[in-house]
Amino acid sequence: MTSDPVKFAYWVPNVSGGLVISDIEQRTSWTPDYNRKLAQIAEAAGFDYALSQIRFTAGYGAENQHESVSFSQDLLAHTERLKVIAALLPGPWNPALAAKQIATISHLSGGRIAVNVVSGWFRGEFAAIGEPWLDHDERYRRSEEFIRALRGIWSEESFTFRGDFYRFNDYSLKPKPVDPQPEIFQGGSSRAARDMAARVSDWYFTNGNTPEGLGAQVEDIRAKAAANGHKVKVGINAFAIVRETEAEAQAVLREIIAKANPEAVQGFAGQVVNAGRASPRARATGRNPPSRTSCSIMTASART
Repeated sequence: MTSDPVKFAYWVPNVSGGLVISDIEQRTSWTPDYNRKLAQIAEAAGFDYALSQIRFTAGYGAENQHESVSFSQDLLAHTERLKVIAALLPGPWNPALAAKQIATISHLSGGRIAVNVVSGWFRGEFAAIGEPWLDHDERYRRSEEFIRALRGIWSEESFTFRGDFYRFNDYSLKPKPVDPQPEIFQGGSSRAARDMAARVSDWYFTNGNTPEGLGAQVEDIRAKAAANGHKVKVGINAFAIVRETEAEAQAVLREIIAKANPEAVQGFAGQVVNAGRASPRARATGRNPPSRTSCSIMTASART
């Protein structure tokens, strides 16, 4: 373990419904005004990062969805220290477009922009916008090329790249982002996700697990990253219910579960099935992972 302090991030509710697929009364909003206020509160409370979400189509309880990069830029314009992580989705985004967008926002914000490269597991969205749907491990291969292209464009004067998904010929981008380069985040619990992080990402996001399970993931990524001459930090996705007492918090949890929205839960579960065999359980059993009702107030990002 390092002596570096823990860093904290929160999910930006730029998507209506957030991560809550329950009919419990909501007090968050997807509107710009609410999000600007929330970002300022988070900054004053000492949060380090805010993570915007990327979705293209309405559904599963998320009918209204603001685009992540432009929304991130607005939050940066209304804060002074908070870093904002803009979600990018290979396929709809080309690395050249993403590199140019983020480089400009880096200058506008004094280097406070980062990116989260999402490997895309909502198959219905790809079908709706006419994008080809790749198998699970192929999506991570494309994401790795996407990250390598971003880094090359941001660091080389004349970038040439010959990949299976992207090609560049003596491409020059100026101005480059503010130094140091924007941090690159990614998520996923699969073998392909962890191996990609151990090669190219600055941060690896993982979902909640037991302390033992998280420890095994961290050690696995550390060992593989070290073998690659690379270092990667680990962020843990956590869900917090904050009330005055434990009893009040437990009561809210019971209400969230009791008021779970069946239609939204099933819609979310269908997308999990479409994602492919990604989870450790699915690899072991040959079945796709089950869905879970989730609620999100804050995401704690832990550096290890």
